[in-house]
Amino acid sequence: MSDWDYDPETGEFYEAAPPRDNQIDAAKEVLLARFFPDDGENVYYGRQLEILLEEEFFHWITKKALNELAQSRLIATKAEATPQFTAHFYWPRRYRYPRRKVRETLELIAAFSRPQFGDALGQVGESLVDAGFATIGFRILSRNVREVDGKRWRESNHDLDRLVERDGVRYGVEIKNTLGYISTDEFEIKLKMAAYFGVRPMFIARMMPKTYVHAVWQQGGFCLLLKNQHYPYMSNELMQAVREKLNFPVTIVRNLADGTLARFETWHERHLPNVN
Repeated sequence: MSDWDYDPETGEFYEAAPPRDNQIDAAKEVLLARFFPDDGENVYYGRQLEILLEEEFFHWITKKALNELAQSRLIATKAEATPQFTAHFYWPRRYRYPRRKVRETLELIAAFSRPQFGDALGQVGESLVDAGFATIGFRILSRNVREVDGKRWRESNHDLDRLVERDGVRYGVEIKNTLGYISTDEFEIKLKMAAYFGVRPMFIARMMPKTYVHAVWQQGGFCLLLKNQHYPYMSNELMQAVREKLNFPVTIVRNLADGTLARFETWHERHLPNVN
């Protein structure tokens, strides 16, 4: 009973706390050494650090590490709330003048958090993927998919962005042109939808944790990680500011790179059903 402990004095079993992830301590060491030296004058917000460290730690590990550092008063922190969002800022405790940098970052966050801009990001992501599928011979069977072969999804209000097919194999595709991970709840629902429809799951996103990628692989599907978030045309000034001031992986392109699409095409061909 790995999730339960026994108290011999009371003769009762009780639910045990999950073991501490030692990656949190590793992330704390990296954060202090790389981002919060005693004489440092940089100010960061939580999502920014999650992205800057995502090659080394899951987003949620970095978030927990930041919370523990702040609770231990090893770094300074302040939550800034606006009508649209709340951002948590962090800086070295000895730095006394974070206000201007916080204000500048809030202005940038506000600019790319506008609902209209979020809609534009979604449209750009889907347009790039649609064009990409066409170049490698995948046919888009339907969009905003809630029904396949007469089977309708009724457990929730969700849909799959695309149903695509090539070589007799169909994929239920979810497209995320966002900085953060798809939420765990939504991810699990989309996986369940693909299984219900009897199609292979496919997720196309800037970044996903390895645990998600493995879950998709176990269900016979594929994750295409693009690394960059793609901004719409006419937003070059904002893209440059976000990339230079926050060091975010954002860019503007006309088409997905051929090599990106080739990764999926190669995987698809390697996993075609055997034909006798």
